[in-house]
Amino acid sequence: MPGIMRGSRTVRRWWWLLAVLALVAAACGGNDDDGSADTAEPAAAQEQTAAPEEAPAEAPEEESGEAPAEEAADEPAEEPGEQPADEPAEEPAETPAEPTPAPTPVELIASYQGVTESEIAIGVAAIDPVQINEMFGIDIDIFPVHDLYAALSADLSERGGIHGRSVVVHVVSFLPIGSTDSERVCTELMEDQRVFVVIGQFLEDNALCITELHGHPYVGHFGENTERQERSNGLFFATEMKQTRQRVGGTTEMIRAGDLEGHRVGIYYEAPPDKEYADAVQPLLEEAGIEIVGVYSPGSPSTDTVQNEQNTDNISTRMEADGVDLILNLSNVYGIIQSAQRIGWEVRIAHTNGQAADRLTIADDQGIEDEYMARTFAVTTNKPTSEEALADPAVQECLAVFEERVPDEPLDLTNDDIVNGVVNHCRAFALTVKILEAAGGNITPETFKAAAEGLGTFDLPAMIGASLSPDKHSAGSLVRRYEYFPEVRTYLPVGEPIPTDPVE
Repeated sequence: MPGIMRGSRTVRRWWWLLAVLALVAAACGGNDDDGSADTAEPAAAQEQTAAPEEAPAEAPEEESGEAPAEEAADEPAEEPGEQPADEPAEEPAETPAEPTPAPTPVELIASYQGVTESEIAIGVAAIDPVQINEMFGIDIDIFPVHDLYAALSADLSERGGIHGRSVVVHVVSFLPIGSTDSERVCTELMEDQRVFVVIGQFLEDNALCITELHGHPYVGHFGENTERQERSNGLFFATEMKQTRQRVGGTTEMIRAGDLEGHRVGIYYEAPPDKEYADAVQPLLEEAGIEIVGVYSPGSPSTDTVQNEQNTDNISTRMEADGVDLILNLSNVYGIIQSAQRIGWEVRIAHTNGQAADRLTIADDQGIEDEYMARTFAVTTNKPTSEEALADPAVQECLAVFEERVPDEPLDLTNDDIVNGVVNHCRAFALTVKILEAAGGNITPETFKAAAEGLGTFDLPAMIGASLSPDKHSAGSLVRRYEYFPEVRTYLPVGEPIPTDPVE
């Protein structure tokens, strides 16, 4: 990994940095709570239904229309014939029923930290590609994330904000190696800036600082899984599909397409938390009659890069000796392909991790030869191509806001990493605003959670068929097949997106 070994630091956590490569494009690139949270909205609904009842109060106008009828009492023979001619003139007396009553204003209260009668404070924890470049020599295309959020929040506030509240966004960047810098950002946003909700790109369990430690909602670009959700008391949300659902959805489609049929499959995962994925997909393979040779893991990575590679190579050698001819990889895309190349193992590798769809320069970043990449494919969370994303009206609107307000920093929309990064941030911001709008005037973690769980199905920038519910806290619902194309040295989508079934 030539780029990764540069820099002055001799101690690095290999697994973290591999994950960063895939995610940095995105950087620049109980029931009682539900019940209490719903109390504000029904109140508003009752007030709105009361308003139309005032219309009958204008009925006296109809009484004035009855006066000609009283005069007609002197000329009973003629009035019946003349009455119809007068009736059109009296129609305005019935018009009070036509105007639509003005909606009852949402009562805005200073309900929680980061929420006042006039303002909502949102935090953004963004991976810092500048530090990654400076410390590790990895050149990653950069766009002004701070300016993007400044433009989006200013535009939203000028258009009326969220039920009249303006939106203030605090963006803080961090180096996602270890947990120290992530903890610093969490403290700055929650204790110094005192925001209400955080939009973030935290890796592993670092977002729990927001949800578990401070008890505030978090809207991540990725990272929701069962354990984190439980520890977050339901306050962890994400745009990208839930990690387990990615693996189950991808594996289910591989089985349906016949990709695993006739193969001796080795199920592979890395860090111990990923065993959740193995436990979820193994029964699927067994039910389909797929031969499973074993479940393999090199164990938790350490700060020793050489030892990490050796551990992975030992597992690869064992799988080869056991007769595995297809690896179902549930974790990091890079490590297992590099290991196969190091030991010269010609094995088929099927990925379920969204990195295959996210980072477009995997082969070049890691110096992986085409012959090894060509034996790999992925079925994982659907991530539209740049062309598909740029054709999406919601993406176009987000870009237009940026271009209008930041004219001196044009975005290079020919750069896939920049397009993907902008789209990911636009999508996360749009989801956060959508939930806050649904939460109404009394915004608290409980009402935020209830509002999100009641959204149902909707679209986000470059993400159709998104949904949230009490049992689904990650918006994405579609997987897609990705194959490696040597002529462009990257994975590209093949076929249309595929719906997935819910995963508990």
